[in-house]
Amino acid sequence: MDGDIIRALLSAAGIHPSEGEIRAMIRIYPALRSAADTLYCKEAALYLPAFHPTDSDMEAK
Repeated sequence: MDGDIIRALLSAAGIHPSEGEIRAMIRIYPALRSAADTLYCKEAALYLPAFHPTDSDMEAK
């Protein structure tokens, strides 16, 4: 991911990490993305549709 894009997204979110932290985010992103992708597998799709709670489902009754 391009460093300029990351800086723009962080700025838009009001987050202002140091340059070292930004470089670390850029460096680890591919591994983080790969790990997240392993959470989703074709076999799990056999059990869809899964329950995906909405905000109203989570509100106290």
